Parts: sequence; C-alpha cells; structure tokens
Amino acid sequence: MKLYELYEKAGYPEYAARTRDCATFLEFATPEGGERKLRTANFCKLRLCPMCIGRRARQNVWKLSRVLDMVEAEHGAKFIFLTLTMQNVDGEHLSAALEQLTKAWDRFARQRPVARSVKGWFRSIEITRGDDRYHKDRKTGRMVFKADNGYHPHLHVILAVEPDYFSRESRKSGKYLNQSDLVERWRKALRVDYAPSVQIETAKAKRKGGGVDSASLAAAKEAAKYPIKDEEYIDPDLPEDRAVEIVRDYTEALRKRRLMAFGGWLKDAARALDADNLEDDGDLVHVSDDDVIRDDVKLLIERFDWHFGAGDYILASREISVPLKDMRKEKTE
Repeated sequence: MKLYELYEKAGYPEYAARTRDCATFLEFATPEGGERKLRTANFCKLRLCPMCIGRRARQNVWKLSRVLDMVEAEHGAKFIFLTLTMQNVDGEHLSAALEQLTKAWDRFARQRPVARSVKGWFRSIEITRGDDRYHKDRKTGRMVFKADNGYHPHLHVILAVEPDYFSRESRKSGKYLNQSDLVERWRKALRVDYAPSVQIETAKAKRKGGGVDSASLAAAKEAAKYPIKDEEYIDPDLPEDRAVEIVRDYTEALRKRRLMAFGGWLKDAARALDADNLEDDGDLVHVSDDDVIRDDVKLLIERFDWHFGAGDYILASREISVPLKDMRKEKTE
C-alpha cells in the first residue's frame, strides 16, 4: 500500500492500480501430514513490488543454482564471484549508467585473455544508493534531512573456469587472471579514466543456520538477488518527496531493461533447464521444486483475502479437496 501511494504521487497510475491489487488473495494447500504451501495468488509482478521482489529472488536463486550444479557436474568447473563497479551517478543519469555497464561487460567478456580463461558466466545488475540521513545544522541546531542522490550501479558476476584454473601451470601460462589485471581490463571496458573497484573471490560453501550451502548455492544467492532493495524507498524515516523521487528514478531506469544474462557453459545449461530468462514474468507461485503440491492426497484448501479496512488477511474459506481416485472409490463403495 505504501508503494501504491508512491506510484500515484510519482505519476504512474497504472502501476499504482496493479500494486494495490497485488496479492489480495492467497490460497494455500496443506496435504495430510505435510506442510502448508502457496497454491494460487494474484501477484502484480512489478519490479518495485516488495512481495514480487521476494518471490522472484527465490525463483532466480533456485534456477541459477541448478544451472551451476549442471555445469559443475558436466565440466568439473570452479566458480569465481566477481563484483565490477563504476562511479556513482545521480537519478537523471542512472539509465545511461546501466546501459554503460551492460556494454562494458560485453567488451570485457570479449577480451581475448578473458575469453580464453572464462568458459561461462552469469551477470546481474544491482543498484544501491547512498545513505539519506538527518544531521544537526550547526547554525540552527535543528535536525535537517540531507539527501545523498548518488546511485551505485554495479555488476555481480559468476565466472566458470576449468578445474586447473588455479594451478601453477595456469599462472605461468597467463590463463590465471589476477586482480590488478582484472581492474585494468574492466577500466578499459568501462572506458573511464579512473581505476574502478573490482572485488574477486572464489565461490565457497557457506554455513547457513544449522546447515551448509554448497559453493554453487552460495554463489547463486549472492548473484541472483534482485537488482534493488525495497527498503531503499519504503522507509518510514525517508521523507515522502524523496521516496517518490527514488521510485521515479528506478522506474524509468529499469523500464524494458534486461538485468541478467548468461554466457558460455552457463548459457548452454540454462537453455537445457529452461532457465535462460530469469526475468520472465511467469509463475511466481511455484518458485522451486519445494513448492510443488501433490494432487494424489487429500488437501486442506484455505483462501485468505486481504481486508483493506483491517489491514490484514482474513480467512475467507476452508475446504477439503479429495483426490479424484478417492472420489471414484467412494462412489463404487
């Protein structure tokens, strides 16, 4: 509802209407002895919608981790996580900066040493922004809001390399790309006169709660997170006019823009798994295999409708769904 108000004031009535109607009903199914799962919902699928951001991010992580697992199994690939940055820009130049990032990546990936060493890749754009904050004015002593208008667009990249990439032989032959070399190659690709920040690390398994994420899953979680964070414009401490400005900047910059792409081994695997378009506005209900609901068991079906007056979901209906085979059995008996 907060995003609905911001869209209205930013001059996007159609997006506002879609946001207001997003997830106004949720239908869950609970199998006997099983866990309740989302079965049906009406998502708006807008790029700034907090609920849709969360659903799409889960879906992207699941798809990308399957792609990485396939590449690892078929090629014994190792994965490198790369962050490529550029200088901050203001909202007026954000769209042009995203275009610059995309073209720079294409030039970077085509450089002969990079193309020789990297056998596959996934890249995604993320945008963060500088902190908006209150500070005490020295003259008046009052708390004054200061807006930092800088946006920080950057690339998260997963590189797939051959198993011997880190060997002594690879380092001697020049196939291994060190950080200083990557910084210079990224600077040339970006076509800037400053040294952009480049962070590089080997994808490793990470402990998560009581378990452990595999190296591929850990890399997928970092690279496939959604390009923007909704708390950057839906923030109770942010003045409304500033939030409206941010929504307008993001909406215009992201319009009809592809933010994620595959190449090489990863592109081949993504096509084989029908996962090559992570920005597809398809099913945001079943975002992984864990969301599949069996249809051969009795299900408790519960529908919840959003009540605007109460500001919460209200149970609208509850029923038992009996499998067709059981219904036939009952009729025979």
